[in-house]
Amino acid sequence: MTTFLALLLYALVATILLAFIYALKSLRLQNRFKRLGVLPGRSVDEILKFVGKPSHRARLDARTELLEWRRVGFHIALRFTDGVCDGAEAVA
Repeated sequence: MTTFLALLLYALVATILLAFIYALKSLRLQNRFKRLGVLPGRSVDEILKFVGKPSHRARLDARTELLEWRRVGFHIALRFTDGVCDGAEAVA
């Protein structure tokens, strides 16, 4: 019985630790975007250099591209026309 309880306790601790790690990654990404400030008018390279690689990148047409960053509890999508940010949509 004590082995079962020990395994259960380890599983609980691992779950809490993983949740904490994912929450920290989300907060770190949010803070990077906050420190970057105003997004419209900034270049793709400037944003990528500051916040890192996006989770998803899609070409909408010849001139327009959509980049998304996703973490547990945080999602932001930026639209770029000719390499310049048009605007953002954030979902918390």
